[in-house]
Amino acid sequence: MDTPTGPKATAAVATVTTAAKANSKKRLIIIIATIVVVALVAAGAGFGTYKAQLWGGKTVPSPANLGIAKSSKTHEFTAADVEASLHKRGFKTVNTPTFSGKPKGTFLKYRSIDPNKRYSTGKDRITIISSNGPGVPKGTKGQSVKKVVKTLADMNVPVHYHEVVVTDQKTPADTVVASYPTDGQAVSDTKTGINIGVAKQAKGVGYDIVGQDKDQAKQQYASAGFKVTLKPRFSSKARVGKIVDSNPKPGTEADGGDLTLYYGIDASGFKDAVSQENVNPEDNGIDFDGTTVVGDAAPVDGHYCTNSGKCIDFIHDPKMGDKPSVYSSEDVSTSKTNTFEKNLLFCGAIQQAYCSSSMETGTKPLYEKGSGAFELAPYDASTGFTCGNTFIEGDAGSGCVNGKQPSEFIPYATEHMSGAHYDMGPLYVYFPVGSDVSKVVNSNYFDKDAVTKAEKQKKIDTSRPFFIRRDKSLYDKTSLDVTSTMTTPNPFLPTFGTMDDTKLLPVKPAPSDETAYYLVEDPQLDWGSLPEYVFGGGNGSKIDKPDAGNSPKANAQPQVTAQNATPDQITAAVQKGDDSLIAGKYCTNGGHCLQLSKTGQLTGGSREDMLGIDSTQLTLSTTSQETTDARNVKPGSPFLEFRGSDNDYLCKNGTTGLACKNGAETTPEIDRWPAHIVYVFKGGDTSSWYAPGTTPPIQGFMYDSVESGRKPAPTDRAYIYPVGWHMTVVPYEDTVYYFQG
Repeated sequence: MDTPTGPKATAAVATVTTAAKANSKKRLIIIIATIVVVALVAAGAGFGTYKAQLWGGKTVPSPANLGIAKSSKTHEFTAADVEASLHKRGFKTVNTPTFSGKPKGTFLKYRSIDPNKRYSTGKDRITIISSNGPGVPKGTKGQSVKKVVKTLADMNVPVHYHEVVVTDQKTPADTVVASYPTDGQAVSDTKTGINIGVAKQAKGVGYDIVGQDKDQAKQQYASAGFKVTLKPRFSSKARVGKIVDSNPKPGTEADGGDLTLYYGIDASGFKDAVSQENVNPEDNGIDFDGTTVVGDAAPVDGHYCTNSGKCIDFIHDPKMGDKPSVYSSEDVSTSKTNTFEKNLLFCGAIQQAYCSSSMETGTKPLYEKGSGAFELAPYDASTGFTCGNTFIEGDAGSGCVNGKQPSEFIPYATEHMSGAHYDMGPLYVYFPVGSDVSKVVNSNYFDKDAVTKAEKQKKIDTSRPFFIRRDKSLYDKTSLDVTSTMTTPNPFLPTFGTMDDTKLLPVKPAPSDETAYYLVEDPQLDWGSLPEYVFGGGNGSKIDKPDAGNSPKANAQPQVTAQNATPDQITAAVQKGDDSLIAGKYCTNGGHCLQLSKTGQLTGGSREDMLGIDSTQLTLSTTSQETTDARNVKPGSPFLEFRGSDNDYLCKNGTTGLACKNGAETTPEIDRWPAHIVYVFKGGDTSSWYAPGTTPPIQGFMYDSVESGRKPAPTDRAYIYPVGWHMTVVPYEDTVYYFQG
């Protein structure tokens, strides 16, 4: 076919070329438009996904926008729910508890979070501030009371401010010097709340005595008219040889009298602290240079806490006076009468007050193994067993038959028992400063797996005394059947609890900074005896009184005072060692007066009123040997009964205290007995005491001692009456000491 030529052919080619260019341009426009559309769509999608917080970080929602519900109990958002919700959104969190008036675990706020700012879920950590319940923040001690008032105003518990005596010139007035709970500790009783001690310059036992050299402190207070006695107590390394506590308590106003100063010791002072001169050289007690080690663990007195806030107190029972008696707050409530069965022992002081010799069994308790550490267990755990569901104290001779204790005595019953078992009880492993922790750990005393776990935790702080509490929940088996208490070994007790060679089950947990209960070295004051701190200048303070509305529970209940307290309220307080409801001046109609302090110190006595001493420390009589019908023993009784210190015994040969009491073979050798005081409640019914042929149900009274013509002591006011050790007549209106207020 011939190819077209000429002008027509040229025009056709031009037309085709033009069309091709037009099509190419059109395609380019379409491509560009498509790209623009795609870009716009992508931009829109990107903006949408950014807005949806699928990239570019996220804002932190308030709890109300997290889709979680408030607690049905507290009607507040919980920190745990807030954390869980944030975790679902990819955030990492840190929970920081702080003291507040909100229930524990309540969400309080975020720390430094801008609600309009986006945060990286991979890098940023969201800090949640949660409530740890009410408490005393760290750093409270040393602050101005004005600042502390503001801090504690919203704790939603009563806050009580007290004057605390200081004798140095370094502590400014209106400065917080003490608190309960102590710095960094939570409130344990929301009804009692918080006590704050505020510095006041006055005469007495200054709070600043804590930390002073023991010899200098003794000389200082002896020169001020006090009769000073030094007693040891375990302390931190920094306070060995220095005062750690006192009785009367630091911060108490006083004008002479008995003063016990407790000074710090470490492991090297333990044996001296628990030893006394041999009572009987023929006894088989552990002997150290002519002394006998007594099984009482008095040097461990104090408040102990883990770093997580769990606390246990080792307490000297105030009702026991000078008698040794230390028990654990988790084993015996301070509101109950303590018995010897609850005393914490570190050795085999089972049938006597002193430690049995390890030569009797061929084994040694921990305290004899040279590490400086020792075990502590309640006496009843060392001798008792469980019959069925009933714990039998003291290895009861009646035994156990088919899980029940026989009502009648059965000879040798404890050698043939059924339904009896040993249960794992309390055990504390105590390490004073200077003890060799590694020696105990390396001796396989602690469970191997527990040691491995402890080694991965923070190392123990050996500059402070601490103990390890055996954790029953870490054991698979905590009970063992007993067929005979004479032959069945108890694997839950240290060697001193058994008369055989049985080895104690390895203890769990092992020592670490996480498991240790450290001594909290902040001596607690006698809060009930301290005067109220007066805001607004009443005591020289220029600090205004806090708004009562800030502490809604502070005055929720009428204050119990000596004027309105019931006999049961008085009894309950006295049983806890608090004599504030009966403290005050007591006088006879003839004008002779005695003064009873809030801590039980009685002053003003004389030979005429049968005290025979100027001052004594009274303690509540609690045993049936001393009283039968006092109100703390028999509910509804019209009286309480108190005894003075054993230190007040005086023999005709000049010996005093326990040496006189224990050494006197017959009563005529004792020339002076401790005070014996009866306190009769206002309105108490004592009419039966004056019936013919009767005698008050109190030791020391003479039978049928009512004298005709004399008027019985009325009970329109409370009164106290000194009782002699023998042949005392009933109280008359001219012989008792009436409460003056």
